[in-house]
Amino acid sequence: MSDLALSLYHRMPPGARNLVASARGLYLRRTRYGADTDRLAAEALDRDRWPEERLRAWQQARLAHVLRRAAERVPYYRDQWARRRQQGDQAAIDVLANWPVLEKDEVRRHAESFVADDHDRSRMFRDHTSGSTGKPLNIWLSRGTLRLWYALAEARWKAWYGVSRWDRWAILGGQLVTPVATTAPPYWVWNLPLRQLYMSSYHLAPDTASAYLDALVRYKIRYLFGYTSSLHSLAREAVRLGRRDLAMTVVITNAEPVSEAQRTTIASAFQCAVRETYGMSEAVVAASECEHGALHLWPEAGLVELLNDGRPAEAGESGDLVATGLVNADMPLIRYRTGDRATWGPAAACACGRTLPRLSAIDGRIDDLVFTRDG
Repeated sequence: MSDLALSLYHRMPPGARNLVASARGLYLRRTRYGADTDRLAAEALDRDRWPEERLRAWQQARLAHVLRRAAERVPYYRDQWARRRQQGDQAAIDVLANWPVLEKDEVRRHAESFVADDHDRSRMFRDHTSGSTGKPLNIWLSRGTLRLWYALAEARWKAWYGVSRWDRWAILGGQLVTPVATTAPPYWVWNLPLRQLYMSSYHLAPDTASAYLDALVRYKIRYLFGYTSSLHSLAREAVRLGRRDLAMTVVITNAEPVSEAQRTTIASAFQCAVRETYGMSEAVVAASECEHGALHLWPEAGLVELLNDGRPAEAGESGDLVATGLVNADMPLIRYRTGDRATWGPAAACACGRTLPRLSAIDGRIDDLVFTRDG
């Protein structure tokens, strides 16, 4: 939304803002979901329990397609390989280790050149994100890629937890859906096509929390999604106020790790399970927490490496999370350093019965670490 459009939007009365949000929601629903959504979600759920060998073979076949397409049709990579060939480098294109690690600033500087030349960016969906660093990053996805991504989310961020896109839900997010200077509710907009109550995390405070909680009841919200810290702040106020009318099916956290203390408070406030998820706008990696507390990677999203100074991290050792996107072959990001650190989970089978690989922890962003005097 342009600055002018945003200014006009913020001058609208709440009812008009709901209409604008719903108009945007109608566009997003048509873009994200289609006649094939349920089939794609069912196929993902089936892959949850594939034998490890079958899953690895499926990933490798998809990886080979992405690498070949990147080298042949993506200007950034095609030029890179052409220069290497001119210098006598005969490294095999289909071997992932022969591709250099890709830094986020490189994608920021040359974003357009990462889009395959057989796709028109003007006909693709552009996701403009600043992430946690505040630096803008553009990602383009075809409609088919976007629908596959949301079908995966329908399977592993919803079906795993007993909810779906047809349920009423609320998100505590970072969009300025209400003017910054607002001092009275509503601090949210109702997006009818997506059945979404979008709540501003910027306006959440001890003296406004009661209004947020009332809205959850009034809009008959079934599940919550959002930043861990914001959900915890809201839950803490619900507990302090003694509210017992806020039972949800599930609370789904994203963007930040969940501490045990936060999990306990959120679960107590909303009388339901709390499930941690992990993902990013670049669509190169995603994960979902199962009912046994394991964080399972989505094999369709990307192939994950954990690296320390270029070498694979050992079991139990934290490493830079580097991912090769498999879902978006139209803007492939190969060996992309996400800026997060993570630790591999155990290789043994998970009690949930799913065979998807696991992370034991997302340790947080590389540039968010603070070292104390004792290390």
